[in-house]
Amino acid sequence: MLHITNGDAAAGALARAGFAHADILPWRDVLHEGPVPEGLRLDELSSVRAQFLADCGFGDYDSVRESFAERDFRLAGAQAEDEVVMWFESDLYDQLQLMQLLDWFADAAHRPSRLSLIEVDRLPISGQFEALSSVEPERAKQLMAARQAVTDLQLSVASACWAAFRKPQPTSFAALLEDNRLGCLPYLADAMLRMLEELPGLAHGLSRTELRSIECLAEQPRSKDALFRAVQHSEPRPFLGDVWFWRHLDRLQGRPPLREQPRPLIEAATTAACPPFSSGEAVLSLTDVGHRVLERNVDALDAIGIDLWWGGTRVWQSGTVWRWDGASVVLSRATRV
Repeated sequence: MLHITNGDAAAGALARAGFAHADILPWRDVLHEGPVPEGLRLDELSSVRAQFLADCGFGDYDSVRESFAERDFRLAGAQAEDEVVMWFESDLYDQLQLMQLLDWFADAAHRPSRLSLIEVDRLPISGQFEALSSVEPERAKQLMAARQAVTDLQLSVASACWAAFRKPQPTSFAALLEDNRLGCLPYLADAMLRMLEELPGLAHGLSRTELRSIECLAEQPRSKDALFRAVQHSEPRPFLGDVWFWRHLDRLQGRPPLREQPRPLIEAATTAACPPFSSGEAVLSLTDVGHRVLERNVDALDAIGIDLWWGGTRVWQSGTVWRWDGASVVLSRATRV
């Protein structure tokens, strides 16, 4: 039996529940960040992902690529298992991973004799968001007993969504929100909508994460850690890790510069350097430009520029930028040095 879950913390929780370490495969990819282009085999896509993660400072390329190769090797052997059980949460991070895996298993040649799915959303009593990393052993055993067989419809729908996510324009992905078959995977539609909200907004040029960040700073200056907690608290299904949040803050501060003279939306109250991926204690506040973006008097893309991958889409291309207007994807003109 093979258990596949979102990452090492969840894998540790399953091990504490009595599942053998050797039978647990953490997926370990942050698919809502960086390029996920179409037309690549799993090993080719893993090379692209490894390069992106290495460029972001998560180790040297060879080490990251080797980790992906080990993961992919175990997945390739999954069809020989008597059962594969996928354990995933309802948030965006997990649902994208689930889409990728279901697309893999949609190929009958990759499928084990039994394929099962466990999804968690809210704790039974408190109603709070449930993270697999915190699941208690008894709860894990209950979930295991209640696992459901994956259906052909779930495989088909997830495969269509994964293909659309990897296209060079996000329109097909957005169009799938109208597909009533999405209900076969109860958390997928919400996750897809949340992913679309990470495109630059038409009214201000910010993703939902970035907009919520400057809204929180408009309420009061905060440290990076406090701002992260405030933004996470606003998410019904938190999905963003702290180091990825720091990268969003770097962009709001105009780092790395994408224009000759970026106009940051936020700034540190101290002159001490705040390196990327460091939470630090510097207090952040809105600049005048940040306030003007909130007031819709300045477009963030004009102030700080953009160089962003969203799935298979290069958001900025040839003087235009893909944006989300709250209901649909639109292509608008952009200015960028």
